[in-house]
Amino acid sequence: MQNSRLEPILELLDPAAGFKPWHGGPSLSGCLRGVDVQQAAWKPAPGRHSIWELALHIAYWKYAVRRYLDPGAEKGFARSPANWPELSETSESAWKQDLALIKSEHDKLVDAIRSFPETRLNEKIAPDKEWTFIQLLSGIAAHDTYHIGQIQLMKRLYKEINPK
Repeated sequence: MQNSRLEPILELLDPAAGFKPWHGGPSLSGCLRGVDVQQAAWKPAPGRHSIWELALHIAYWKYAVRRYLDPGAEKGFARSPANWPELSETSESAWKQDLALIKSEHDKLVDAIRSFPETRLNEKIAPDKEWTFIQLLSGIAAHDTYHIGQIQLMKRLYKEINPK
């Protein structure tokens, strides 16, 4: 990659194998590795989100950011409602299908970032928005990190409440 301003963002979003961020957190795929359907669907309290819902929320925002980077990309997120999709089915096959969607949206965003011209990083993302592309991309990396931290805490809490 020849876009030095984007390298730190990509290191957070899509770290190379063995890369350990200073904050110690895993990538999204790393934090979801080994999460089974029961753990994914579990909610720590009524009105709270599950790991599954958080992961789909992360995927949606990766999609939304990618649409700013590439306005010609396909429209419409694969789940509904888009930002906090409903879990109408919580089966193993539904979890695997959503994991594939999460990975696909992640990979598409990483590809879009890698091909985004550095010369446009300081441009506004849209005429009616205040943020630049570099701010948008820094924001999606922070968004991932924030929610990955939540997922990591939920995994620990789940294991304490449901010891095997």
